[in-house]
This record gives sequence, structure tokens and C-alpha cells, in this order.
Amino acid sequence: MRWIKAMTLIGGVLAAGASAAGECGLDYCWGAVGIGPNGAWGYSHSQYSEREARNVVQSECGGNCDVVQTFYNTCGALSEGSEGNWGFGWANTRDAAEETSIGYCEDHGGGCRVRVWACSR
Repeated sequence: MRWIKAMTLIGGVLAAGASAAGECGLDYCWGAVGIGPNGAWGYSHSQYSEREARNVVQSECGGNCDVVQTFYNTCGALSEGSEGNWGFGWANTRDAAEETSIGYCEDHGGGCRVRVWACSR
């Protein structure tokens, strides 16, 4: 009987840890978005570390992304404007992240549009 109680307790602790970790199974599910000249862009999600998230973005954009922003357990978006301005936003939803990134971009110039987004949860 003691063994059954112990196994039930251990199972409950493991289940609580898994649900607290998020959908990707990690405490911090890293993601990144990046943009660069000549239309270069990249994104990553569900990475084990911030460094891995950055590396995936640079790999996707051929090492040409000069703006890379990271985030974890949320969504991130990068917007770029017609005057070389850009903005980054993160939020619980794609729409909110995009809206925030456009807002920051427009604070520094016009012609802003979302270039890349990703969610990592």
C-alpha cells in the first residue's frame, strides 16, 4: 500500500512539472525573429536556449539578419518601415505581438509592415 501511495505522489509531482513547463515541454521555450537587408528574414520557435533560437534565425537568413530579437513562452514579431525603421513586439497572441511591433516601428518612421513572426510556447 505504501508503494502505491509513493508512486501516486511521484506521478502527481511529475505531471505538475510537465504542465508548468508549457506545450513545448521546457520551462523556457525560446523563439526568435530576425530581419536583414535585401529581404532577409528568419524565425525560430521551441528552442532549448536563447542562443539556439538566434542560431536558427541566422541559419534561415543566411547569416544576413542584422536585427534579431528573442522571446520565450510567447509570440514575437518584427515590423519594418520604409525609412529603415523597425519595431519588435511580444505578446500572448500573434495579433497582439504584430500590433505592438507595428506601433514601435511607427514611432520611428512610416510605411511599417510585419516582416516575420513566431510563437514559442
